[in-house]
Amino acid sequence: MASFEIGARSLFNFRNERFFLLVEDEITIPDEGVEIDPVNIYEIDQQTFNFIRDEGDTPVIRPVIKLPTVPPGFKLERKCIFTVDNAYYVIYDLENGTDNNVLLRIGAALFNSMRNSGVRECVPQDFIN
Repeated sequence: MASFEIGARSLFNFRNERFFLLVEDEITIPDEGVEIDPVNIYEIDQQTFNFIRDEGDTPVIRPVIKLPTVPPGFKLERKCIFTVDNAYYVIYDLENGTDNNVLLRIGAALFNSMRNSGVRECVPQDFIN
């Protein structure tokens, strides 16, 4: 039987202009040895961002320009590339028991190269239509 869990989740405030919820869906089908764990991005309004942030269990992440050192026993997994208003990012998942998103800022040339080589692009969806 397949199982579904929410993995890493985080909030991203882009210049106090646009707000995003990043959610990793972890789907496992043990009988077939399949594990699917994409990150989905939802664009939310500031009120929803503030509400989720104030609940206290979804961290607000800030972009980094250098990947963190991966401690022994942890795994850093690239999930997708993401762009917003001519700013380019790679989303990673740092995991070992707990999942944490890492948002790496990159340039347009690297973003386009990654997209052209088949790296999954996360396209923001409206949270509520």
